[in-house]
Amino acid sequence: MNATSRAILQTVLSTDGSLSAAEKLAAQRLIDGRVEASAVATHGIDERLLVTQKRAAELLSVSRATIWRMAKDCILHPVEILPGTWRYSLREVFALSQNGSEGGARSEKSAA
Repeated sequence: MNATSRAILQTVLSTDGSLSAAEKLAAQRLIDGRVEASAVATHGIDERLLVTQKRAAELLSVSRATIWRMAKDCILHPVEILPGTWRYSLREVFALSQNGSEGGARSEKSAA
């Protein structure tokens, strides 16, 4: 973040009376660069929120076939909502995108 943007945000934080203390603290952490990416990505995500195989593949930047293999290798745990209709936990997909998977690395090595 450049100095001008930082100064503008600092001014807004100090003058906006509608912000709660928690909001000001969160904004200050963001300005200071102290917010973890995983906290930002999963903030407000509900455990019950599900995504399609296509959306999971887009979020992980892989193919739909790779999502299928990840489910087969128990890296992802799909939920069958109707017979033949599967969905994936968004929280699980985000966690995988942030942390990776040792299991996935092992299965790729053994396939090679």
